[in-house]
Amino acid sequence: MIVSTTLAQIADVAQFTRTELVEWIVSCALIVVGLSLLSRPKAWIAAFEPAARHPIVPLLSGLYAMLAGLVVVSAHNLWVSDVRVVVTILGWVALASGVVLLLAPEIYGFMLRKIPITPALMAFRGIVRIALGGVVMGYLLSQA
Repeated sequence: MIVSTTLAQIADVAQFTRTELVEWIVSCALIVVGLSLLSRPKAWIAAFEPAARHPIVPLLSGLYAMLAGLVVVSAHNLWVSDVRVVVTILGWVALASGVVLLLAPEIYGFMLRKIPITPALMAFRGIVRIALGGVVMGYLLSQA
């Protein structure tokens, strides 16, 4: 028997609202990816360099970003005056980025050629993700 699990069912079991569940998932993902970018920038660069030359990468990246953005936007479209709006904005940015990458994948290669991928840039991207994830997680913990 195939068991389908929805965000609402998971939220019920964990005693979270659907929006809180999305906030936890997004904040944890931001922190973990941020820590990885910060602690292993050369590994990320080594992964990006050959990937930047392959034509399927922007399409797969676009598909991933669009799907992640759709999930966040459909389950967490909260335009409120607190930090939860960060999750909504990130969802819309992911959705827009995904659509652009799918419709104009050449933009990906253009950006990678114009912006030098350095350890400092990767570390900066990591710090930004950790900060965003930390702000959202801090809000969630303060509400508990």
